[in-house]
Amino acid sequence: MDQATHRQLPSTSSFRPSPLVIALRRSLTLPLVASSLAIPPAFGQESGQAGLRLEEVVVTAQKRTESLQDVPISVQALGSAELDRLNISGFSDYVQQLPSVSFTQRRPGQASLFMRGVSEGGNGNQSLQGPSVAIYLDNQPVTAIGFNLDPHIYDVERIEVLMGPQGTLYGAASQAGTLRIVTKKPSRDAFEAGVDFTAETISGGGNSYLAEGYANIPLNDRMALRVAAWWDDDGGYIDAVEDTITYPLSGITRGNAGFVEDDFNEVEKRGLRAALGVDLSDRWSAVASVSHQRLETNGIWDHDPEGLGDFKVGRFFEDSQEDEWTQFALTVEGDLGFADLTYAGSYLDREFETYSDYSHYSIDGFVEPYYTCYVSYFGPCVDPSIQYSNLSDLSYESHELRLASSGDNRLNWVAGVFYSEVETAFESRWSVPPINPGAAVEDDLYFQTDQVRVDKEKAIFGELYYDLTEELVLTLGYRRFKNETTLDGFVGTIFWPDCCYGYSSQRPPDNVASEFDGSDGTGKVSLAYNFSDDIMVYGTVSEGYRPGGVNRAPGVGETYQPDFLTSYELGWKTELQDGRLRINGAVYHMEWDDVQIGFFNPDISLLGLVDNVGAAESTGLELDATWLLTDSLDLMLTYSRNNAELTEDYFARSDATAPDATDGQDLPFTPDTKYTITGRYHFPVQGFDSTLQLNWTYTDEQWNDIFASTREKMDSYGLLNASWRIEAGRWHASLFGSNLTDEVAELYINSVDIQRLVTVNQPRTFGVSFGMNFN
Repeated sequence: MDQATHRQLPSTSSFRPSPLVIALRRSLTLPLVASSLAIPPAFGQESGQAGLRLEEVVVTAQKRTESLQDVPISVQALGSAELDRLNISGFSDYVQQLPSVSFTQRRPGQASLFMRGVSEGGNGNQSLQGPSVAIYLDNQPVTAIGFNLDPHIYDVERIEVLMGPQGTLYGAASQAGTLRIVTKKPSRDAFEAGVDFTAETISGGGNSYLAEGYANIPLNDRMALRVAAWWDDDGGYIDAVEDTITYPLSGITRGNAGFVEDDFNEVEKRGLRAALGVDLSDRWSAVASVSHQRLETNGIWDHDPEGLGDFKVGRFFEDSQEDEWTQFALTVEGDLGFADLTYAGSYLDREFETYSDYSHYSIDGFVEPYYTCYVSYFGPCVDPSIQYSNLSDLSYESHELRLASSGDNRLNWVAGVFYSEVETAFESRWSVPPINPGAAVEDDLYFQTDQVRVDKEKAIFGELYYDLTEELVLTLGYRRFKNETTLDGFVGTIFWPDCCYGYSSQRPPDNVASEFDGSDGTGKVSLAYNFSDDIMVYGTVSEGYRPGGVNRAPGVGETYQPDFLTSYELGWKTELQDGRLRINGAVYHMEWDDVQIGFFNPDISLLGLVDNVGAAESTGLELDATWLLTDSLDLMLTYSRNNAELTEDYFARSDATAPDATDGQDLPFTPDTKYTITGRYHFPVQGFDSTLQLNWTYTDEQWNDIFASTREKMDSYGLLNASWRIEAGRWHASLFGSNLTDEVAELYINSVDIQRLVTVNQPRTFGVSFGMNFN
C-alpha cells in the first residue's frame, strides 16, 4: 500500500536471536505457503476512454528506482502533484492523509509517529526509549525522541511511507515502518523556476501568509543547481485568557497578568535548500546539498475545553520555541560494470530551545513541601509556580556505502555497510523564580537534567532477489547490527543541602554514567508471484527492532534490551480496467516482544525509567485505491483497519497486586479505523483548465495512554477540505477551505504538567493562492 510480567534486568546487555534470525542463519530459504487471492473482475471500460491510464508511480523504497507496482512492500506515496493539490506544507498536513500512521504533536517540531498500531505511547523525554518509526530526509535518518524533524514540504518529489518492519534496509527505529521525505534533485535538461503565494484566514483566529520559490539552473552540460526557499507565517487560534491557580499547602493564589493574549499560538518557518548535481564522468555522478530551516513558535496548541472553553487556555509563564537545523548531504553514484555503487553521507546539526509553563505540577507534586513551603528552614512560603525550559543541541552523522547488482538478471542483490552517530546534549530546567531571592535568573532552579546522550549504530546488510520462475521471485534479507548508547551528566535537585539546607549556585557533580552495547540481527523472507504484468501477490515475514539503552537511576536495571517485532504480511498490487483502476493492499499480523515501556513511579524512582515488559500484537488491513472513472473524474481511497492490543498484563512493580495495563487492552494512539476519500473533477472555465477537489479524512476514537489508571478515550473526528484550482499557461490560482465543518478534534489528551489539556486542530480556514512558473 502507497503508503506483563515484571522482571529485574541484568546490568550487562545480552541480545537474544529471534526465531527468524536463527532460521536464516541455518538456511538460505524459508518455506512459505502461498495463499490464493480472488481478484474481482475488471469494471467495464466506458466508451471514449481508450488510452486513459493512471500515471506510473516511481519509488526508491528498496534503495533503487522502481515502479511502485513492482515493489513487494506496502507503500503509500504522495507525489509532488498530490502534495500540491492537497495544500500540504508540513507534518500536521500530510500525517492526516496517511491511514496507517497515527501521531501525537503538542507543538510543531514536537511529534511522535506510530504505524500499524505499534505504540506504547511514546515519550518526549530524551533520556528514555526511542521511537518505533524512522524518519528520513532523503538518505539521512533524522529520527529523534519526541522532537522529530518537521521540514517544510515544498519542492519535494514525494513522501514515501513504508508500512511494516524495515529492519533489513533501514535498521534502528524502523520497527513498525519508515517515512521518507524525498526532495527534488537538480536537472541539466532545462531551466525552470516558480513562485507561489498563499494567504489564509482562520475562523475566530488570525491570518496566515506563505511565500515559496524555486529555481532549477543548468550551469553547463555536466552541472546543474537547484535552489528552493520558503517563508511561512501561520496565525494562531488559541486564546490565552485570564486565569488563576491556588496551591494547596501554602494557599498562595497566582494570577497570569502579562500572559493573556488572543490567538497566541503562532508559528514562523523560514528556510532554504540548495543542491548541486555534477556528472563527474559518463559513469559517475554526485549531488551535494545543504538544507537550512528556522522555526519559531509562541503559545501552545492545547486548550482547556472543560475549564475555560473551546480554544481557550490559562498560562502563567512563557510558552515559546526556537528550532534551527542545517543538513549537509553528499550522494555519489557510480557504475562499476558488475554493480552500481552508492555512497550517501550526511550531517545534521540541530539546536532547539523550548519554554513551557509548568505551574500546575506544583499542585500535585513535591515542590511545596520540599522547596517552597518548608517554613522551618526557608521562612515564609513562596509562590511555587514553575517555568520549564529545554535547551538541546543534536548532531546526527550517517554514512552508507552499498552495491547493487547491474542489469536484469535472474539473481539480483544489494549489499552495504552503515554507520551512524547521534549526539544529543540536552539541559532541562525547572525554575521557581522566588526560590532564591536576589539571585541571577539562571540561579532559580530547583531541578535540572544536564546530560549528553550518544547513540551509535554499525551494520552490514543485504538482500537477494532470485527469480525462481518467470513469475515467482524470492527475496532474502538480513542485517547484522551493533548498537552502543552512553548517557552521562547530572539529574536531580539543585536546591540541595551542601550546607545547612542552603542554596548552592553550582550544581552537584555528575551522577549519571551509564553504558549499553550489544549486537544482533534481523531478517526478511518474501515470495512475490506475478499473475500478469498488472497483478502481483506477495507474502513476507520480516523483523524490525528498537535498540536497547540505559537508565539514569536504579530501579528496574541499569540497561534495557532491544525489543523486536515480527510481521507476517500478505499483500497485493493490481492495475485493472486497462490501467485506469489501481488497487493495492495488505493484510498483516505482527507480534511485538519484550516491549520497551517508559514509565514514572515515585515508589521506585523520581526519574522516568524504561523496562522490557509484556508483549503485544497488531492485526490489520490496508487499502489504497485510485480510479479514473472518466477523463474528467477520478477518485482515491486509502483505508486502514487495525486491532492492536497487549497480550500480557504489564506490572510497573514486581510486587504489585494489580497490573498497570491489562491483557487485551488496546494500545494507545491506535485508531481502529482511519481513512481518506478524495474526489477530483476536471472541467474548463472560460478556456482555462480547472479542478474541483473534495477531501475527507476520518480518524476513529483512540486511547491516549497505556496505563489503565490514567488513560482516556479520545473522540473520533472527520475533516472536510475542498479546493478549486485554475491553470492557464504559466500561472495558476486556487481557492480552498480546510475543516469546512469546523470540527473540534481531540488530537491528544495530555496531562504532561498535571493539568488536563487537549491538543486541538485548526478551526475552519479559507485561503487563496497564486503561483507562476518560468520554464
